[in-house]
Amino acid sequence: MKVYTTITLCLMLCALTGCNQNPAREIDRLGDIELVSVVNNIAVENAIVTQHTLYPYHFEPNGAKLNELGLSDLEVLIRHYNDHPGTLNIRRGEATGEVYQARVQYVLDKLRGGGIARERVAIQDGLPGGPGMATEQVVKVLEKSASTALKEQGGIMGQ
Repeated sequence: MKVYTTITLCLMLCALTGCNQNPAREIDRLGDIELVSVVNNIAVENAIVTQHTLYPYHFEPNGAKLNELGLSDLEVLIRHYNDHPGTLNIRRGEATGEVYQARVQYVLDKLRGGGIARERVAIQDGLPGGPGMATEQVVKVLEKSASTALKEQGGIMGQ
């Protein structure tokens, strides 16, 4: 019986020592996780700058103050506007004129507090993609795409 107990204990010790991770490998893994996190943060910040838009959900419901997400996004934009002037869209949504004006003033105060001169940022109630494309142009593009698709189908069928 002692032999079996000794063998069992030896096997358990071997199994436990085999589970120890290499500390250097653990540090590498943590470094990889941090690297991925940094890359993700850069991508998120680039998206915020590209969008340059504060939506109603960035504000407290029916209020003028930014919520936590709004403040975070505005901090990213302030860093950007320190180096690059541009446009900031503040979407009105269903806010009353009074609430919308209070939101704009609140954001202007935050920009000023971040060291951004008023003339560096044009504020408007615009879309993140800019003015977009006129409806007539969209129709022409769609017609041309449909025509091209039909020609390609005919070319394939005729062969």
